[in-house]
Amino acid sequence: MNVLDLVRRSRKLKLFLFIGIPLLYLFIFFFIPFLIALLYSLGMFKQVVYQYIFVPRVSLDYYAGLFKYPGILKLIQRSFYYAVLTTLGTFILSYPIAYYIGVKLDRRYRDTAVLIIFTPFWINFLLRVYGMRFILHEAGLVNTFLRLLGFVSEPIKFLGTDLAVIIVMIYSYMIFMVLPLYGVLEKLDVELLEAAATLGATPLKTFLRVTLPLSIPGILAGSLLVFIPALGEFVIPELVGGPNTATLGTIIYSLFLRVRGVTGWGIGSAAALIYITMIVVASYIYMRFVGGEVVLG
Repeated sequence: MNVLDLVRRSRKLKLFLFIGIPLLYLFIFFFIPFLIALLYSLGMFKQVVYQYIFVPRVSLDYYAGLFKYPGILKLIQRSFYYAVLTTLGTFILSYPIAYYIGVKLDRRYRDTAVLIIFTPFWINFLLRVYGMRFILHEAGLVNTFLRLLGFVSEPIKFLGTDLAVIIVMIYSYMIFMVLPLYGVLEKLDVELLEAAATLGATPLKTFLRVTLPLSIPGILAGSLLVFIPALGEFVIPELVGGPNTATLGTIIYSLFLRVRGVTGWGIGSAAALIYITMIVVASYIYMRFVGGEVVLG
């Protein structure tokens, strides 16, 4: 009996291969690091010379130390500010694109259009951020274009501002909003739109009463896909922002990599656990209230 025959005949072996291995992978590379971060945040490790020793105790000193960090509440507020504006910005820019491709464009060209939108996002994330740095630089494309049109006489300083961070975050996460919206709108029954027009509905009323409610699942999925990573973003504020654009993700990055010893890991782990808690709470609230509209609709 070969291995394939054994797999076909054994139900338990099938379950292990298709469920057990992915769960084992998830346990090793997700739950164990999460558990280690939790232990660090509760002060269960102490440093002796160059070794970290487990200590069976529970302490909230690192959480208290985090909230004593200068301006930590402002950093959390700024993280939400960036995440909310990024989500709204990606939605406003993505919906017309997804609607045109999914509803108006001939089916023969839809795959090509999606491929064209996807292509820039195959480039490395850091390269795209550095490209946006060049575009937003005082000698970059935006300022050059504004000067040529005569709108400004002196270059505008974008880099190091909230505006630069939000623009680059919207650009970076836009694809996560376009695809869920396109997936829903592409399946939209055009006969419903034609029926609404036949019954005397204006294009605006048809959109508000038919198209928009039917696309709420895509809006919900896209908003979560954008909001969650945007809330913990640290690369973009670090590269196109400045001291006044630091976020919770920036502090977590700094604590883990720039503060030596168990203190940096402990406070960084506490910050990471708080970030995860905020994500869970925000996702629950969003699903509870917005998700309820999807069911009712």
